[in-house]
Amino acid sequence: MLLRLLQRRFGSLPGWASEKVRSVDQTTLETWGDRVFEAKTLDEVFAERS
Repeated sequence: MLLRLLQRRFGSLPGWASEKVRSVDQTTLETWGDRVFEAKTLDEVFAERS
């Protein structure tokens, strides 16, 4: 589902982004899913925050 949301928001995804989504745990997917609605760029979705 996250891949679909990312594609709808940012268009065609680079391979690294798809691989990244497929390789993380559920908690990280949920965090990134929340960011999809506010991020202006794909990099903002995946940015590490403390």
